[in-house]
Amino acid sequence: MLKSTAQSTGLFRFFTTSRALAAPKVKRTPEQLRALQKRAEKREAAVARNARRPAVENPLYMPVPTALRYLRAAEVGRPTNEAVITLQARVVSKKGVAPLQGSIKFARPITDTQILVFTSDEAMQQKALAAGARLAGGKELVDKIAAGEIDLSVFDRAVATPDMVSALRPVARNLGPKGLMPAPKRGTVVDDVAKYIEDNISLQPFRQRNDHIALTIGRCDFSDEDLLKNVIAVSEAVKAAVAASQSKSPTILGQTVLSTTHGPGIVIDF
Repeated sequence: MLKSTAQSTGLFRFFTTSRALAAPKVKRTPEQLRALQKRAEKREAAVARNARRPAVENPLYMPVPTALRYLRAAEVGRPTNEAVITLQARVVSKKGVAPLQGSIKFARPITDTQILVFTSDEAMQQKALAAGARLAGGKELVDKIAAGEIDLSVFDRAVATPDMVSALRPVARNLGPKGLMPAPKRGTVVDDVAKYIEDNISLQPFRQRNDHIALTIGRCDFSDEDLLKNVIAVSEAVKAAVAASQSKSPTILGQTVLSTTHGPGIVIDF
């Protein structure tokens, strides 16, 4: 393609652009391929060895209480509700192994889960509210939702008893787009909504992304005891996910780091 650029002197510069030439493919010999395979296996073995090293051998290691003291110091002067503490764990596994996933029941939840309950049983409504539901009701609650009298944006999830399933159909368009339509397949249509709330109100799902699991475990204004309990809850849930893995290849939990919004990363025992 030919282009030109006018200069103030009246002179013109001409230049051309051309497509980059593709580099020819290099055909490797069987010996070279075997050598590459051996190097890849050595790298994998080295990564696995490093993952098995005790955290205390890392120069950035601190016991959890000490780590929390330093991380809080990094957030001095900032709003406590904005300074969150994050845990990131390295996962070492071979390609093709399914990512780890599961749910964690925190000793102290990071946020309050707002649950909407549908049941025609007034006694069950009271039990649901006592268990932590924000709002509970039957047909009258459905009518208010249909009339637009309920702000659904404040709710995180909804649960219903089987007798309310058909009554919810008229408001499916209100609940569905917000992920609040109870369904048996999702496990949100249950006989005992109070027990469901007690079992799920502090659950936090997690999923491995690439070779890490990262999630918020609390805020800087949580007590050391609450944060330590949350760290233990994460550790137990992740190790349970490793044990439940169906892969023949072993999955190894490597370096685990605590950090804050503006603080450093500190290696801890996990």
